[in-house]
Amino acid sequence: MKKLTSLFVLTTLALPLAAIHAQNSGKAEPRFTLTLSMGRRDGTMAPYQQVLLVTLTNTSNEVINENWCLAFRGMYDLKVVYNGVPVEDTDAQTKYKKFRQAGRCSGSVVGGPINPGKSKEDYIYYDTTKPGTYEFTVTLETFPWNPEKSVTAKSNTITIIVPEPGAVAPQ
Repeated sequence: MKKLTSLFVLTTLALPLAAIHAQNSGKAEPRFTLTLSMGRRDGTMAPYQQVLLVTLTNTSNEVINENWCLAFRGMYDLKVVYNGVPVEDTDAQTKYKKFRQAGRCSGSVVGGPINPGKSKEDYIYYDTTKPGTYEFTVTLETFPWNPEKSVTAKSNTITIIVPEPGAVAPQ
């Protein structure tokens, strides 16, 4: 009977502790969603310049206060696939990503708050000079300076087909 009572007491204590540990040891879900779409072009843009619109929507019950890196669109990571092959970052892009990951960004203005259920929009421009199929996806780390706590939020993927020069557009 003593063994059974001890086992019962241990089980009774262990289950809540296991639940608390499971809740605290996991990474938090992102407090926002990312949606990628085509942005509006203006008449002064070169035809190969693509405008991508990133919409960050606060899905939490709390205000998200932008840090100054996010306010300057410095924290989005644009993933590009060209004709089925991921595009490697340039040396300058790699250097800038390391700069951001260290908690440094260029710019001096703090962004405004994003209230629950509200969104902010940012534009990313990309050169699609070469004909082919481009696939774009945007990611954003929830806590870029705390990798143990951070998770990656990922947008949808959009595809742009750039025809060969002189090709007739499909009807």
